[in-house]
Amino acid sequence: QTNTPFYQRRGSLQLWQFLVSLLDNPGNSHFISWTGKGLEFKLIEPEEVARRWGVQKNRPAMNYDKLSRSLRYYYEKGIMQKVPGERYLCR
Repeated sequence: QTNTPFYQRRGSLQLWQFLVSLLDNPGNSHFISWTGKGLEFKLIEPEEVARRWGVQKNRPAMNYDKLSRSLRYYYEKGIMQKVPGERYLCR
């Protein structure tokens, strides 16, 4: 077994896996972090999260508007929930 995280060995990285990998690295806490309430997290700098997602997927034009479409799909499918009344807060 290598030290390479599972998400790098698999073919296509899913957005939720990417978000978890960012959240698991304390060095990223200035732009995405857990709130301490269960599995709730906050996008502190949503454009930075989107930029990194674009780098990961080789899509340099990625921005938060585009990334948020994927998040809304996750909300519709019950994969994630938006925290009512809060911006950039998900669980």
